[in-house]
Amino acid sequence: MSDSQLINIVDVICHSFRHQDPRLINHGERVAYILMKMLADTSYYTKQEKQDIFMLGLLHDIGAYKKEEIDSMLSFDMNDAMKHSIFGYLLFRNFSPLTTYADVILYHHHCNAQYYSAPISNYHRDMARLIYLADRIDIFCVVNGTEGLSSFLDKYGEATFSAANIRWFREANEKYHILDQIQNNSYQEELIRYTKEQIVLSEEEIHQYLMTFIFSVDFRSEYTALHTSDAVCLSKIFSDTLDLSSSACKTIQLATLLHNIGKVCISSDLADSKDYDHYLKELYQNSTLDITKQILSGSVDIQIIKVIEESFLILKCWTEQNNLSFSPSLAGEIVALSYLISNILTNDQALSSHSKLMDYLEEKYQTCHMNTTILSSLEEHFHDIIEQAQKSCTAVSRTYHHVMDEFHFLSTILLHYNSKYEF
Repeated sequence: MSDSQLINIVDVICHSFRHQDPRLINHGERVAYILMKMLADTSYYTKQEKQDIFMLGLLHDIGAYKKEEIDSMLSFDMNDAMKHSIFGYLLFRNFSPLTTYADVILYHHHCNAQYYSAPISNYHRDMARLIYLADRIDIFCVVNGTEGLSSFLDKYGEATFSAANIRWFREANEKYHILDQIQNNSYQEELIRYTKEQIVLSEEEIHQYLMTFIFSVDFRSEYTALHTSDAVCLSKIFSDTLDLSSSACKTIQLATLLHNIGKVCISSDLADSKDYDHYLKELYQNSTLDITKQILSGSVDIQIIKVIEESFLILKCWTEQNNLSFSPSLAGEIVALSYLISNILTNDQALSSHSKLMDYLEEKYQTCHMNTTILSSLEEHFHDIIEQAQKSCTAVSRTYHHVMDEFHFLSTILLHYNSKYEF
C-alpha cells in the first residue's frame, strides 16, 4: 500500500463484522452488493450517491451489537421493533461522514412510517426502501434459501416494499445473477474490486467511518465510551508536542484508532468499574490482539499492524511489571502511553493530577527497564496535555449522554407506536 492508501476501510469493516456474531457474517456486505448491482445501470443516482448508498447498505445494521438485538433482527418478524435502527441513526448522525443520510438508517425497517421527531424526505425514504428490500432478500435467503423468494416478494409487495423496487431487483438479478453470485461467494471478488476502484474517501472520512464503527461498540457503556476517543486525542497531542512528521502522525493516529478493533469479539455490557477492569484485562489478552491482526491483515499498511503489536507488548509489560525485551519504536510507545493514560482518565481520577501521573509513569518505565527519553521529552508539557485530554473527555462524555438520552426517547416513541398498532 502507498502512503496515501494506508487502509482499506471497507475491508476493515467487513472483517470486523465477521468476528462480531457468527449469524451476521457477510450480511452487510451482501446487502451492499445487492444494492451495488441494482444501481449499476441507473442514471437516477449520481456516482457519489451510489457510493453513499453502498456504504449505507454495508453499515445499515451497525446499531445491532447486543445479542438480543441480533436475535430480534434475524427472527424475520416483519413488524419487529428494530431498536438497532435507532442506535444506528444516532451513530450516523453524530460520527459518520454521512450525517445527512442518518434518517435513512432510522427508517430502514419502518419505511412507510412517519412518527419519529426526525422527519424523512421522500428522496431518503426511497433509499430506506431500497436498503430494506435488499436486507429482507438476504435474510430470507439465509433462513429459507432462494426457493420461495419470489412468492415472499409478491406477498408483501407494495404494502411493505415497493412494486417498482421489486421489479428493479428482479431485472438486475436476471441480468447479473445476483443471488447465484451470493450463493457461490463469487460476489466477494467483485465487491473487493468495486471498493478498490470506486470507493474514494478522504482521510477525514476514513477517520469518521472508523469512529462510527468503534463507537458502535463503545457507546453501549459509559465505561467504554471514552476509551478509544481519549487515546486518539492523546496520541495526536503527543505527536504534535514531539513535532513529528505528517506521515508519522498519520501512522500513529490510525494505529491508535485500530488498536482495539478486536474488541468486537467481547461483550461491553458493563455495569460498574469492576466489570470495566475485567473488560480491560480481556481486551489486552493475546487472543484479542490475534483477532485485531486477523481483521487488519491485508487491509492496512503492515507498519500500522507492527505499531499496534508493539503497543500491546508494552502495555502487557507495564501490567505484569516485566522487563521489556525489545527497543520499541516511537510510534509504538506513543500508542501504548495513550491507552494507558486513557484508562487512567476513565477509571482512576486519583492518578490524573500531573505529579501523581508522572510518578506513576516513571515507576512503570523503571520497573520494565524502559528508556525514558520520550517520557522526559513530554514531561514539561504534561500539565497542558492532560488538560487538553480532559476537555476532550468532557466533550465526548456530553455526546455520550446526549446520544443515550435520545436513544431512550426514540425507543419510547417506537414502543408506543408498536403498542398502538399492535405490532
